[in-house]
Amino acid sequence: MQGASAGKPIVVVGAGSTGSSTAYHLAKAGQRVVLVDRGQIANGTTSRSSAVVRTHYSNEVVARMALYSRDVLKDFSSVGESGFNRTGMLILAPPEIRETVLGNIAMLNGIGARNDFMEIPEAMEAFPEFNYDDIGFAVLEPESGYADPVGVANSYARSAERQGAQLLLGTEVSRLKAPSGTVESVELSDGSQIECSKVMLCTNVWTNELLARSGVAPDRFLPIWAVGHPMVAFNRPASYHGNRPVVWDYPQKTYYKPEGRYLVYVGTVDSALDQRHSDPAQVSQDVGSETLESFTGALVTRMPLMAEGVLHSTYVGMYDVTPDQHPIIDELSELGLSGVFCCAGLSGHGFKLSPALGLMNAEMVMGETGIFGRTFDRSIFALSRFKEGKEMRAKYPGMAAVA
Repeated sequence: MQGASAGKPIVVVGAGSTGSSTAYHLAKAGQRVVLVDRGQIANGTTSRSSAVVRTHYSNEVVARMALYSRDVLKDFSSVGESGFNRTGMLILAPPEIRETVLGNIAMLNGIGARNDFMEIPEAMEAFPEFNYDDIGFAVLEPESGYADPVGVANSYARSAERQGAQLLLGTEVSRLKAPSGTVESVELSDGSQIECSKVMLCTNVWTNELLARSGVAPDRFLPIWAVGHPMVAFNRPASYHGNRPVVWDYPQKTYYKPEGRYLVYVGTVDSALDQRHSDPAQVSQDVGSETLESFTGALVTRMPLMAEGVLHSTYVGMYDVTPDQHPIIDELSELGLSGVFCCAGLSGHGFKLSPALGLMNAEMVMGETGIFGRTFDRSIFALSRFKEGKEMRAKYPGMAAVA
């Protein structure tokens, strides 16, 4: 690792799980860091993450990032507390995608991300609570589960602080100042400025808002939009208490995430939802009766015993979505902001990938590779991919979560 920098600090904007991880990795590498957030740690989109931690991706780079991140969250004691709960994850899939999934399983097992193919009789014996009428096979990730996104972000941020990073919370960045095309400072909402060497934006759905205040024209905004993702929680009947697997229900494009011993959350992985462009300030927090009815119907169809469940609560999370549903990780030189980097457009993958994203962001900002003992190919996340026809292609039709 490099020694502590005596020069101007690197400013990381956004103290969610990704920004906090980035600040941690930069501080660990001996850099001067200022982590700024207009609220508190993780009180934005991170606080409403469903927090599923799994490895089942069809892009090998992303799968490697997910595997690394899961392993970090499973053994997080050197940083803080992650709240990781190993439940396993079960994918219930229709017969027509069998060959695609078999190929994907071979890739995942080849990199060490264990995924077990299950024929229906085996799945029914292991998980008799599900309705398999429209299911052709199942896949089990025995090592996956969920974690605590607020705890992870706080652990990263406070560990960064212990290593010398400065935290400025309740402080908004008004604009980035780059009078000659290279960032020189950030201006804060109170009128003060921080002279800096570089800026890392982990600003989620608010990235273009900050770019606009910094003089970037709308026709040059990043291809990112906001989407509200509804979640509905149910109390489970006594017969389904305890540690239960996360479930992907491919035919119904829904997922079911256990929380503790008594709740189950229902969300959607339907890619059609992510085409509904919204202004982040206008995303409704009302789940709505139609969505509630749809989620309830899907849950009871797949898990008939949940007919005895009771509605617990609802909320709406917010995704920052890109056209190919994967992040933009790049320097913004082409926007006239040399020295400004971004990791945004996480498309619902952010928390589960945050350990790897923080590592990659730190490497990018520092211009180094492999300084943490691991590295990942971030070139596939370049902003230019949208102009060059290099967008990532989904292998599972209609599913937002796998690309």
